[in-house]
Amino acid sequence: MTEGSLLTLRSMTQPPSEQPDPDHQQPSTPGDGQQPPSPEYGQQPPPPGYGQQPPPPGYGQQPPPPPGYGQQPPPPPPGYGQQPPPPGYGQQPPGYGQPPPGYGQPAPPPPGYGQAPPPGMPPADPTKVDVGRAFSWAWGKFKNNVGATILPGLAVFALLLVALLLSIFNAAIFGTTETTTYGSGSGYTYEITTESMGAGGWIIFGLIQLVVYVGILYLMASIISGAIRVANGEAVSAKSFLVPMRFGPVFLTAILVGIISAIGYALCIIPGLIAVFFLQFSVVATIDRSLSPIDAMKASFELVKTKPGDSFLTLIVAWAINFVGAILCYIGLIVSAPIAALYYVHCWRTLNGAPIAPPDPA
Repeated sequence: MTEGSLLTLRSMTQPPSEQPDPDHQQPSTPGDGQQPPSPEYGQQPPPPGYGQQPPPPGYGQQPPPPPGYGQQPPPPPPGYGQQPPPPGYGQQPPGYGQPPPGYGQPAPPPPGYGQAPPPGMPPADPTKVDVGRAFSWAWGKFKNNVGATILPGLAVFALLLVALLLSIFNAAIFGTTETTTYGSGSGYTYEITTESMGAGGWIIFGLIQLVVYVGILYLMASIISGAIRVANGEAVSAKSFLVPMRFGPVFLTAILVGIISAIGYALCIIPGLIAVFFLQFSVVATIDRSLSPIDAMKASFELVKTKPGDSFLTLIVAWAINFVGAILCYIGLIVSAPIAALYYVHCWRTLNGAPIAPPDPA
């Protein structure tokens, strides 16, 4: 073989030298100690490759938030006796204006009296009778207007005293008839003497009772009228408690209520008590609402039927006030009658949701 043939054969048997393909070149990584070329102005740097750390932020940039994976959990709440960490800039600490919760501080107190009820609780019924509030209001109004309110009570006491004296004089003037009955039995005799007032005496006695009844009714209507004026917030005087409002309709209402109650008492008493209970507000309604006697009785019946418990409480307390005055030889009625009327009007207005003058300061 010639030398040229050997060279040709050797070049065919040797593998070609490995050269990178210019079209499929991989980006060269920077060597040790070399920095990658900085991006041009206005361009964002390319994201780091797998396993590489992002480059540090430039001047004026905020560092990116740390990745979710591997984050540290938030610091635990302060332990026993430790203080919580201070708040960040611009934030107020919890309970601004209050000292921080330190060691040994008691828990906050529960809601106190006078605060609004929690959501969902119904508010108190404003038309429910409060005996303490009504009596306190009545006593305050009586005490601050004692000169005006005491006059009707004095008039009632004077009227009853005059009626008693007239009854005594009536019996003395017209005398009595005396009847004696004799009888006898087996070995004994008996004599029975009865005394009775004559016809003239009975007529005079009836007239006295009628005058007393009308007079007491007039004065009670005057007291209730004065109590209504007080509840309206008017400035009262002696005339306010001595001159009744609408006495004609009030007189007719009282007559009708008295007749119905008398019929009820004749039917074993219980029906009479029921009638008094359901018609208890008739006179007050006649004055306060300017109703006719029939309409006033209907209004009283409907109110008691709607609110029997509060109506019963109103009646019992009013009776108790007047009873205390009556057992003191009727002298106590000078005070108890106007107080009971003021209490009754307050309860009447409360049950109807009507306005009431505010109580006087103590």
